[in-house]
Amino acid sequence: MIKHTYLVIYGLFLSMIIGIVAAVFLILENLLSEIVWSSHNQIIQTILIVVGSVILYYLLKRWPDLPKTTHDSIVELKENQTIDYQDTFLNLLITLVILTFGAGVGPEAALLSAIISLSIWQADNLRYFYFQYDELKKLSLSTALSRLLNPFKYRQTYNDDVAVKIPALIRWKKLLYLVFIINGIFAFTLLVRETDQPSFILKLGQSHWKLTDLWMLPVLMIMGIVFGIVCKICYKTILKLTKKVNTTLLTRVLLGAAGIILVSYLAPDLLFSGQHSLHLLIGDWSNKSPLYLTIMALIKLLFLAWCLRLNWRGGDIFPITFAAMLEGFAVAAIFPNFDKLFVVAIIATTIMSELSSPILAGIFILLFFPLKLSPIIIVVAGLLYLKNKYLPNLNVKKA
Repeated sequence: MIKHTYLVIYGLFLSMIIGIVAAVFLILENLLSEIVWSSHNQIIQTILIVVGSVILYYLLKRWPDLPKTTHDSIVELKENQTIDYQDTFLNLLITLVILTFGAGVGPEAALLSAIISLSIWQADNLRYFYFQYDELKKLSLSTALSRLLNPFKYRQTYNDDVAVKIPALIRWKKLLYLVFIINGIFAFTLLVRETDQPSFILKLGQSHWKLTDLWMLPVLMIMGIVFGIVCKICYKTILKLTKKVNTTLLTRVLLGAAGIILVSYLAPDLLFSGQHSLHLLIGDWSNKSPLYLTIMALIKLLFLAWCLRLNWRGGDIFPITFAAMLEGFAVAAIFPNFDKLFVVAIIATTIMSELSSPILAGIFILLFFPLKLSPIIIVVAGLLYLKNKYLPNLNVKKA
């Protein structure tokens, strides 16, 4: 009983550290971005972007496989049943540089990768405590704590031969994992809230859609699918062009920086991931023309592809969400007689489903809209999931 109590306490401590690491990463990103972009002098901003690209070049030259994305971590976990988590902070550092200097990518890829890696780290530490408990009891308190608090030296990776097989203990372990996840989220949320960080989620207003509006659903979905196909064709074109040109790492990084500089001059609101620019859709851009919003959406997605292909890597969820919302408001302006958020929800869910995945789109888009639109978003995501599953030939494959 004492052993299990100490195990729970140790696990709560480790999960709290994971939550704090995630929060500190976002706090540093916001702080450094504000410092770099505090000057409104575009010449100074250009110089800082060039400095940032030089820093990024030297980091990538030393660690060419970084930054890792969530997909990279999952693949590594499936192949090796574990993850090399000793490069987690380097991964976050490189991503911090990329995000600070205005790349049009999101923090979620590196952040989720770090959380996955640190969760494996937590499991390895807990495994060491569980199987070495009798040895730890014989040590002095200071020695035992020095082992348990050592970040990398004393841990035990998963071994199926010695893994717990008792059903009751397996159920207990799953329950513990849930408790640790909740604890980590609590630590993350508390620190983010206490430091007054901007929220990722913005509620776009209220909806008053009616059942008579449903006949527009297939029309809007077709429009969203066409937009998504056009975007995927553009991305494949960029991919082919960048593959044909045999460039050095320095050239790629500098070309990526050139794209950031160009966007900073022409459309500075499209810098970064887009999660903190959503307020523009119900503010300064609420009266913009459909053509303007569509152009901004396309530029945002092209900027994302440019950064990803030229070593300014990061997440694509927030940029795609922002672009999908932009196009949603553009289409809503074309159909002013329909409930605006009804149109935006369908278009945004469809585009995000085409460019990412229907399940992710359904979950993520729900966060921004009133509860009244939840059935519509779920239906659209479900229909697109079935389309991708049973009509794969209609999809333009992502490169």
